[in-house]
Formats: sequence, structure tokens, C-alpha cells
Amino acid sequence: MRIYWLVLFAAAVASAESALAAETDVLIDVLKRVDAQVCVAPAKIKEFYGPKMVIMLDDRRILLQHRIELYQGMIAEYRDMKCDFKRTVLAGEVGPRLGYVLVDEQISVKARMSSDERQHNVCSYVFIKEGSSWKITHEHCSSLPDYTIAPGEDGLYYYHNPVY
Repeated sequence: MRIYWLVLFAAAVASAESALAAETDVLIDVLKRVDAQVCVAPAKIKEFYGPKMVIMLDDRRILLQHRIELYQGMIAEYRDMKCDFKRTVLAGEVGPRLGYVLVDEQISVKARMSSDERQHNVCSYVFIKEGSSWKITHEHCSSLPDYTIAPGEDGLYYYHNPVY
């Protein structure tokens, strides 16, 4: 009888996780479209943000125009730049007009003549539906310490157990 309940519980957890993933896929797709433009044509990311958006990185507010200029500077400075983004959805929900995701985000920028620049954040994104498309209206990322996390280890270990 215990095995029955254990199997039932495991099935319920797996079902809830896949439902969360399916529900938030529409929002993650917006982030993937932003990612696709960042290292190629940063000015195009404007179309994915709402007009009243707020971007916070740690304790600083960042204007979208300044972020675009930063990306454009990186493109001009680095040769053969390649950006990789990896996100794990930790929580999220999508309603008829409003949605959010909380993600563990790892970004890697590689260039031919420079070292790999990596950034590890926990980010919350809030989206609002404008017409038929979702726009980012709030983005807040908190940097995690720059430690190399070995495969299989908890990427949020240092977030929950700060060493400073």
C-alpha cells in the first residue's frame, strides 16, 4: 500500500512540474527571443519590453537604453562574440493579462580573443499582455557569487549559504 501512495505522490509532483513548465513556456519564449537579439542586434530588444518597464540588477536600476548601449559596446569590442543563456524555472504563473517567472539564470559570453565572461543570477521577470504578445514590464536579477558549480551540485547553494 505504501508503494501505491509513493507512486501516486511521485506522479502528482511530476505532473505539477510539467504543468508549470507548459504554463510558463510562453514567457520563457519571450526571454529566448530577447537572448537571440542581445549579441547580434541589441536595439531590437526594445520590442520585448513594455513602455513602463523597470530593470533592476542587484541594487541598481538600469535603463533599457543603457543596457542596449552596453551590448553594442561589447559587440564592437569583442571579435566573434557568442552568448549562451541557460535558465531553470524555479516558479511561475501565467494569467490572462499578467505572468511571472522566477529563474536561475547563467549567462556566458565568449569571444575569440578574450576569456569567458560568466554571470550567474536569480531573476524575476514580470510580464504583461499587450494585445496578443507578452512584454517584460519588470526584471530584477540578483547576482550570485562567481563560483564554478560542478555538474550535479546545487546552483543555488551559495545563494542560500553565503560565504561573505
